[in-house]
Amino acid sequence: MPVARAGAMSGAAMSFSLPSLRGLAALAALARDSRQGAAAEALGISRSALSHRIADLEAELGARLIRTEGRVSVLTDDGTALLAAMGDAIERIAAAVAPLQRRCRQIRLSTVNTLAANWLLPRLPEFQRAHPGIEIAVLTTQRVVDLDAEDIDCAIRNGSGAWPDVAATLLFRETLVPVAAPGLVLGPAASWPVIRARARYRDWTLWWQGTGQGGAVPGSSIVVENRAQALEAALAGGGVLLTDARYIGAHVASGRLHVLGPAVELDTGNYFIRRKGARNPRHMDALEHWLVEQGSAAGQVE
Repeated sequence: MPVARAGAMSGAAMSFSLPSLRGLAALAALARDSRQGAAAEALGISRSALSHRIADLEAELGARLIRTEGRVSVLTDDGTALLAAMGDAIERIAAAVAPLQRRCRQIRLSTVNTLAANWLLPRLPEFQRAHPGIEIAVLTTQRVVDLDAEDIDCAIRNGSGAWPDVAATLLFRETLVPVAAPGLVLGPAASWPVIRARARYRDWTLWWQGTGQGGAVPGSSIVVENRAQALEAALAGGGVLLTDARYIGAHVASGRLHVLGPAVELDTGNYFIRRKGARNPRHMDALEHWLVEQGSAAGQVE
């Protein structure tokens, strides 16, 4: 008696075609709510599309799955038996597919907290309105991330733009402008109580030289770790903050900070960097184009 090979049996067993998952999801939605309008809304489709999906599923299976009773749709015995046999298969499939779908539409972007809070995040709603199918996940850190080794697609990085193995596009040149909270009693620049950020300790020297100030840079009244903390200290009246003009526009417009001197443009800038051969190039192109447009907008404050 011939013995069938296991592989051959497995192939024969899997030769049938599975029915439409969209049709099965439509049937399950009708089982939860017999009103077609409500079931269609739950799936995010039109009532007509729901009817077509059910009709196509019935044609595939050669069985009637629902019947209409007045204004509601009721599952037939075949429809009820089908869903009972499936159990929670649709939910489990949806749970398995969701992370893949999310990853396909999501861009993970890394930058420093000050830029994120004061420049990027206030603008992101505009990007989301223009590109509702793209999800931006913003991660903040002070360190330089490794796009090849970490689960990060792109970054906004400060520097000269000369980084190996990544594509870098200039968003805007960095500026330094001194600001302070109103009510702070200030004399000449040489006597200012300045706030320094350890991460940007040379900024005051660069501004001092760039504006041709005489004498030595004033001593610090407060030393903090980063620019985000320096901004909070300045808003609280702790001294004079030196930061990028693009980060303080809203605070100046609201009167929480006053500009005390001219802005100095540096040789360094903020760059959009991305891996060469990104996994979602169209989404990345859209984000890069939008960021360049935002960066080219006027960044000076009055």
